[in-house]
Amino acid sequence: MKLSICIITYNQDKYIERAIESALMQQCNFTREIIISDDCSTDGTREIIASYAAKYPDLIKAHFAENNLGMLRNWEKALKLCTGKYIALLEGDDFWNDPLKLQKQYNILQTHPDVVISFTNATNKYESGEQGYERYVDKADEFYTTKDLLEYNFIPTCSVVMQNHISNAFFHPAYYKSPFADWIIHILNSRFGKIHFLNQFTCTYQIHGMGVWGGINKEKQLLNKLKAAECIDEILTEADLKKSLSQTRKKLLQNICLFYRQSGQLLNYFKYRLKLILV
Repeated sequence: MKLSICIITYNQDKYIERAIESALMQQCNFTREIIISDDCSTDGTREIIASYAAKYPDLIKAHFAENNLGMLRNWEKALKLCTGKYIALLEGDDFWNDPLKLQKQYNILQTHPDVVISFTNATNKYESGEQGYERYVDKADEFYTTKDLLEYNFIPTCSVVMQNHISNAFFHPAYYKSPFADWIIHILNSRFGKIHFLNQFTCTYQIHGMGVWGGINKEKQLLNKLKAAECIDEILTEADLKKSLSQTRKKLLQNICLFYRQSGQLLNYFKYRLKLILV
């Protein structure tokens, strides 16, 4: 198997069909499989997945959790099920809109064996209709490293095709403490080689009230970023990388302090002001 399309989902009956269809429309000259891991959905998601698995039994392999695993464990489970040389990531509420997306990134990875992550730009779609950032990535360079990724997570998960380095050893203990999976997965992957950016809009990142990011308020977003950075700090061993991440943590703490000061939450302001001094 050359490539595994890895889809995770939970209670996304409004979106999962579109995600699967976007995977099925891919035009490829290599063998592929579609792994779908449903985290014990309670809406109609499981039934939709089952119908597709029955229709495409040689292509789609569906896995249904008996108990809710949570996002981190579901990603771990799904990635370990992938048998391809490369893995394409797709969450059940996002979708691909370029039928040649996988072929383009497969060609890049085949041409550049030192590249472990290929990612593209993505369009941000706000379900509420609000005006926001239309484009996900605001970068111009072609290649990046772990050090670049420590500044912030600029990689749209739905755009990623990566080399398959998944094993039990891949998932550092700090991974399981993170508030979200993508930034840490990208960091762990980047330790094996370079990151390549294809500046084309091949996919759509859906932002809605039930999402891991769009479904939480600004305070929680800021605190989750800080927590994720602290988890990444546990993974790093190189002094220069830890120094770079320290600067990121300082910026995050400054933003948190500003938020609490502007919202009049002085106790929280002084709490995180002290953390900022100690970083």
